[in-house]
Amino acid sequence: MNKKQKKSLWQNVLQFIKLQLAGNILFWGTYVGYAFADNVLHNRTWLALAIPSILAHVVFFVVDKNWVFSDETGKRKTMGEIVRFVSFMGINYFLGLGIVLGMEQYFGITPYVGQFISGLFFALWVWFGLKFWVFRHARHARHHALTIETKGSYARQRAAYQRLKAKQKATRTARVH
Repeated sequence: MNKKQKKSLWQNVLQFIKLQLAGNILFWGTYVGYAFADNVLHNRTWLALAIPSILAHVVFFVVDKNWVFSDETGKRKTMGEIVRFVSFMGINYFLGLGIVLGMEQYFGITPYVGQFISGLFFALWVWFGLKFWVFRHARHARHHALTIETKGSYARQRAAYQRLKAKQKATRTARVH
C-alpha cells in the first residue's frame, strides 16, 4: 500500500470513528428522549419517538458539519449539502421509526430494544450515505456545456485570476531585484 492509500484509509477509519461518536447524539438523544416522553409525559409511542429524534437530528447535523466531515469540505457547507443531509436523514428518520415501530408491532420487541437493533443497521448505512453522498468531495471535472456560470461564479473566477496574475508579477519583480 502506498503512502497516499494509507493516509486515505486512516482518514476514512478516523472519520468512521468520529461519526460513530457523533452517532451517539442521535441514538442516546432519541433513547433518553423516548424514555422521558414515554414514562414521564405518557405520550403515544410514535410521538415519544418522533420529537426526541427530530431534536437529536438537528444537533447531529451541527456536529457532522463542524467536526466529522469538516476536514473534507471545509467548515462552510453549501446549500446542496444541507438539502442532501435533510433528505437523507429524513429518509433515515422514517426508516428508523418504521424499524422500531415494526419490531414492536410484529415481533413484540419494545422500542427500548428496537432502538439498539436499529442503531446497528444505521452504523454503516449512515456513514456510507454521509460520506459518499451528503458530504462528498467536490467534483472538479466539469463539462463546459453542463456548467452554468452565474455572476457570482464569474466574479470568483476573475478574482482568483487577478490574484494569480498579481502573484506572478510579484515573483517576476522579486527576481529582477
